[in-house]
Amino acid sequence: MATHQHQEPAAQALVEVIAPSTRRSKRASTGRVRDEQWERRIEKDWQGHLETLQQCVRELLIKNQHIRMELMETDKPSQQWRQDA
Repeated sequence: MATHQHQEPAAQALVEVIAPSTRRSKRASTGRVRDEQWERRIEKDWQGHLETLQQCVRELLIKNQHIRMELMETDKPSQQWRQDA
């Protein structure tokens, strides 16, 4: 019976030492999960911005090509006139 009483305070002390460590570990784990979620959200946002910018660049390139073709079409008579002269 004496050993039982002697082990009990030691076990209690061990629980008191481990419990805060476990709580910190759980908080750290939760913090890491939140950080990973935040990083995924930021990555997703940046990916969306990148896709939007790529689409804008494609549209600008297409418009530029159309304008260039129109200018070449309107400039043909003047080029022919220069060749005739």
